[in-house]
Amino acid sequence: MIADRFRVPYADHMLVPVPAGTDPLRVAAASDNLADAWRSVVPGLESRPGGTVLVLGGGAKSIGLFAAGLAVAKGASTVDYLDDDAGRRRIAEAMGARAQALSGSRKLRNIGASARRYDVVVEATSNAPGLRMAIGSLAPGGTCTAVGYYLATGTRVPLMKMYATDATLKVGVSHARAALPEMLEFVDRAQFPAESVTTITADWEDAPRVYAERTTKLVLRRDRLDTFDFKR
Repeated sequence: MIADRFRVPYADHMLVPVPAGTDPLRVAAASDNLADAWRSVVPGLESRPGGTVLVLGGGAKSIGLFAAGLAVAKGASTVDYLDDDAGRRRIAEAMGARAQALSGSRKLRNIGASARRYDVVVEATSNAPGLRMAIGSLAPGGTCTAVGYYLATGTRVPLMKMYATDATLKVGVSHARAALPEMLEFVDRAQFPAESVTTITADWEDAPRVYAERTTKLVLRRDRLDTFDFKR
């Protein structure tokens, strides 16, 4: 929405106010990446309080980090974050997760055969080896949410493994509006530091330049807001 004006269909329903006193920069990603992370970990931890969480990062970059931070804030007993990027690993560790590197698709395939199993797995690598690892890392009855997408045709899913462990795989676009009220209330009440995931905060006028940079999470700020007359 990098524009001076844009149309919001069904605005009376779709717009959700930011809680008074909450810094807008903290919830700049609320209607997209943060809501996606919320749906990937919070429902699973509500059904298994104190459960274990694995986040495979690197593809959907900020979503994986938000998910790791939310898992810690929601009381997961274990939160492991795997990513090849050292900068993102530092952010995950600062949010309370245990971080380690992944190197290459072979390691991705093999690590799923480890003894550790997780109640909730977030697949944010957006690649087929990561998807297989995520499913292979589920505890019996666990849930894996794939927050990325898979462009290659014929992406394989280990259905027999899922059948044997009563696994659930969720794939698809998140319903951000449904999560917003509860999520914004939690961020405000718990003072969840969502801004920790932001790697670049830039002025509105710098958008053409900063969008060309490779970064984990970009947020644009604008100090002056023009007033418009809105018509339905």
